[in-house]
Amino acid sequence: MNLFSIFRLTLTIITSLIFILIIISGSLNFIVRSSLIYDYNISAYSIEKRTSLSLEKINEINLGIRTYFFNEKELLDIDIFSNKEILHMKDVKSVMNFIFDISKILSIVFCILTFVLYSYFRVYIYKLIFYSLSLFLSILVFLGTSFLLFFQELFIIFHQIAFNNDLWILNPNEDYLLMMYPEDFFRDVAILILVTSFILNVIVYILFRSLFYQSK
Repeated sequence: MNLFSIFRLTLTIITSLIFILIIISGSLNFIVRSSLIYDYNISAYSIEKRTSLSLEKINEINLGIRTYFFNEKELLDIDIFSNKEILHMKDVKSVMNFIFDISKILSIVFCILTFVLYSYFRVYIYKLIFYSLSLFLSILVFLGTSFLLFFQELFIIFHQIAFNNDLWILNPNEDYLLMMYPEDFFRDVAILILVTSFILNVIVYILFRSLFYQSK
């Protein structure tokens, strides 16, 4: 393999990984906005029983949190949450905004690299998406298995990296944030994001592959 081929392969892999990050961010955005995961949480983890709150109150809180992540408010306005919980949610919102902002930048970088790969190396976009699909399958198997076996450890490591304070260390017997959203719920959401992203990757691949062969 010559230097030209190595550079093309390296650039293709980098661009494919960027695409994976973009669709994961898009899946996160969609899932957090959707009421389905919150409804699933209520039924799967008996949130009414865990919190002794009415279903109406739980739905009100869920809506407040969903809205908060995408509005301009600095602090979450939920009366049953402690000051520590509210400040932690502020940190969570900052992390999510960072992810979405990075995704926008990566989308631009992806378009530029895709243009370069096609113009100078004749790498068609459907082949690029196929590379991302192959890489994603490996990532999906590895992370999916890790989430099922070691989610608690990974969950703690994520919080230690993402947050520069200990506001995330809450009491599951006293703090409503943990009572309403248990750790297993976040594991389910993480797996759902990965699976949704992979399915989206498959759909995009099929779409671009079909368009390529139709244009020939």
